Amino acid sequence: MTSLEMEPDIKSHQKTSPWYLGIDFGTTGISAALLNRISGEIHPIYWELVVAKPELDIPEINQEFTLSTKSIKTFNYPEKIYRLPSIIYIAQKLEEADNDEEETIAEQPLLLEDFKPSLKVTIPYVAIKFEQQKLQEKQEESFLLPPNFYAKTSHEPILQWSEKHQIPLSLVKQGLVTLLKTFQPQVNLQNSISLIEKDSQTTVITNDYICGAVGLEHQAFVSAFAQLNSVIMGSPASWPEAYRFNLREAVLEAGLVKNVNQVVVIEDAIATALSELTSVTEDTENYGISDLRRGRILIVNVGATTTEFALVNLPENGQNLTYSNFYCHSFAYGGHALDQDIICQLLLKDDIIKSLSNNQDDQEKSSQVWPRPGYPDLSIRYQLQQWLQSSSYRQELLVTARNLKVILPSEKEFSLNIGNNIKYLQQKDLETKVLEPFVQQLNQELNNFLSKVGISPVGINRAICTGGSGCWKAIARWLRQKLPNAIIVQDGKVESENVDLGQENEQRSDNCLSQVEDIKLTIGRVAYGLAILPLYPKIVDIPQQQYNDYFILWEILQVFSDYPLSVKEIFQLLEKRGINTRVCQEKIQTILDGNLPVGLIPSQEDLILLSEVSQQNDDYKILKGKPLFDWETESNRYELNYEQAEYVREYLSKLVASSRQKLKEPLIINS
Repeated sequence: MTSLEMEPDIKSHQKTSPWYLGIDFGTTGISAALLNRISGEIHPIYWELVVAKPELDIPEINQEFTLSTKSIKTFNYPEKIYRLPSIIYIAQKLEEADNDEEETIAEQPLLLEDFKPSLKVTIPYVAIKFEQQKLQEKQEESFLLPPNFYAKTSHEPILQWSEKHQIPLSLVKQGLVTLLKTFQPQVNLQNSISLIEKDSQTTVITNDYICGAVGLEHQAFVSAFAQLNSVIMGSPASWPEAYRFNLREAVLEAGLVKNVNQVVVIEDAIATALSELTSVTEDTENYGISDLRRGRILIVNVGATTTEFALVNLPENGQNLTYSNFYCHSFAYGGHALDQDIICQLLLKDDIIKSLSNNQDDQEKSSQVWPRPGYPDLSIRYQLQQWLQSSSYRQELLVTARNLKVILPSEKEFSLNIGNNIKYLQQKDLETKVLEPFVQQLNQELNNFLSKVGISPVGINRAICTGGSGCWKAIARWLRQKLPNAIIVQDGKVESENVDLGQENEQRSDNCLSQVEDIKLTIGRVAYGLAILPLYPKIVDIPQQQYNDYFILWEILQVFSDYPLSVKEIFQLLEKRGINTRVCQEKIQTILDGNLPVGLIPSQEDLILLSEVSQQNDDYKILKGKPLFDWETESNRYELNYEQAEYVREYLSKLVASSRQKLKEPLIINS
């Protein structure tokens, strides 16, 4: 393995484990790498397929739901893969269908993919409801409840995954746990099934893969995982604390580390920018940065769900980088929105749907309001996605759109067979109806971002365009026009995300990738940047990690008593509880102004993702019903609404009741 040629202070870290795991959990796949902080070596993670199964084989279990990481027959996996698809199956007991005219995905185990955005909606919890029942005979009186009442538990909230399927958010989070468990080194290569009881559900983990790391023998890999210092994961810049909470909880539940203080979450855009800090062509002694990469660098990462911007002014010495050097911005449009726009602008508007299905509902949908091309329009896109996931016919539209996204850029015209009909699609239609609106929105978002930061486009020295949908020529053309003084670097599109480097590696005695650039290409810039973060510890925003939004809310509720408090008094009381209020003033003031932390309950926009019953969740209604604080103008003090505060305390207690994270102590991040 080529070293990063960095020499950290070994003495300061010799008492702790040198091993760190960076995980890029993307909408479409997971990739990762191990870092040895002492040697500076990066070891990309790979998965080897142990048993390739042509079809899903879910064992009979008398439970409502099961999870599996089974291989999918539509994928042709090589022996080694460096990006594991973020796909699971949910098997559930199905009732007899009344109408079998249309084949739906309810007739087979439910395919769950692209579920990452669901984890930002809110934090799942177990709700307890007391219901009355008719007394058949006099029962012994209960100390807690009248004899005609009983407690009923349910998982909240419930996602409306499609028009026909509802899934508990807790089960979606468990899906991430199932994927993360594939990182665990497996000694036994035999295909096995282990059942883990979780409330009324059973998670089925199938060891179809064995995990390893390039450059590490099996025992060394097992040893590294057994003594992980930290796990570092990424998050879109605009996503709420609920997503980071769910990420940390999944890592702990998967058993990768034991303590929540060992899980660090940073912005994906910062991780992407970190990938620029090292290269085998540079002199990296003393963490130096070459002239080529010094100066203002713009990152444009077009992912499946979001487009992330980052702007950083790289100094001469990378060790001088801090969190304040980075500016981040997130735009809620990515590759999946492009797929939807292809469907709406090129397929449905041309009535191709009528050739796919005779279903009247499908044909009516083609005349409804569609999202504007290039715009987030999240409410409309959420509903469209639920509709597309509701039958195999509609899912064919998604497959067709993804294929067209690959074919049309290289073909001026393409014929599409739809049933007995042939449809001709032109490259210019893709460019004018889909790509141009997207680039226009990118331009507007970048203008707003640079204006907020106070940087002119002519002052940018280098621009990196990356991500699964960042390879379009139209984006590169736009960047060249937008940034006249910048070197434009656009990551090439790999023919297959899962590049099998096995044969090449076998020719090397050390079984290692030859260059740092090879590693970046293989596992992606985000995974690479997350892995090397421990080499640049000043970049971690310690206050953000320590004092998350929900912890601050809990602490504010603790300091109020029976009388109103001024802002100064509130800050003084928080400081007496050991909180450094200087680093979280904005969070405190936001809560005092009557705003609950984002993601504590689903936003109005995200409510569309929930079932009708969960949209009417009593807890959500109560928390939105009244403000927590009233501002007394005459005395310039805040008065706590004690009844509302009690509801908030009870709700926070529900959230952490079954989780490994608590709110009573700040996070102390491992160095």
